[in-house]
Amino acid sequence: MEDLPWRGDRFWTLEEQLGQLVEAGYHGYAVDLGASKAPTATDLTAAAAGTGLTATVMAFVPDEKTLGDALRYAATIGAADLVLCAQHHTLDLDEAVALTTRWHGIAAAEGVRLELETHRNTMTNDMRFTAALAERLPGQIELAIDLSHYVVGAEIPSTPTAEIEGQVAALLRRGGSVQGRVASRCQVQLPLHHGSSEPWIALARRWWRDAFTQILRRRPGTDVVFLTELGTAPYAMTDAAGVQVSDRWDEARLLREWAAEEFTQALKESAR
Repeated sequence: MEDLPWRGDRFWTLEEQLGQLVEAGYHGYAVDLGASKAPTATDLTAAAAGTGLTATVMAFVPDEKTLGDALRYAATIGAADLVLCAQHHTLDLDEAVALTTRWHGIAAAEGVRLELETHRNTMTNDMRFTAALAERLPGQIELAIDLSHYVVGAEIPSTPTAEIEGQVAALLRRGGSVQGRVASRCQVQLPLHHGSSEPWIALARRWWRDAFTQILRRRPGTDVVFLTELGTAPYAMTDAAGVQVSDRWDEARLLREWAAEEFTQALKESAR
């Protein structure tokens, strides 16, 4: 929620951000430790007290010291979930499996559920490598699905090939949560009100529904996390004056509404 409200006289304080989430009916929030304005754990704990919101920590982790820092942050704010972007680059599947399994075990020992995010410029940068990794990870390890990184990173067309659909399906079979952002093959975060975004919106929504269906089949009766992740610039497109071209807070509402519709359909499909 950095740099919101859109075109406002001033940006919301941390307390105001959390208040907006409560008023809008969100169940929780995610804090990205890599964000330029990420709050301290102490400040966030104080601001979130009494809101009833659940917490998720998102962190870029190159080593176990940084993982430990993220876990301590999670403990302070009472977060039971950690979405990890592994800044360890390898093309060795055995090494990637061993590293992910070890870090998952470290988090589990602290009572935190770790998910490995599909994210560019991390160990999961390549979609096909990550699909192969997903097939080899122990069953308790799940992925935080953010397919926008692959759509733009691999220049996936709005009508994907059968091979691409197969790779995506392999990822979704191991999905544990879903991050909502609509990308095209040239832009990671599209303005949702542009007509040219419509085919990409349809593709994203279909993949969300497929992800929800897979999660519900594996974990029937459990909560499914959908994060309306919309970053500030440079993720958000800007005009020539540097002003963001769309209202990310209003777009987050749209993403949430669309995800709820796809989740309803997934409930029906998962019961078949």
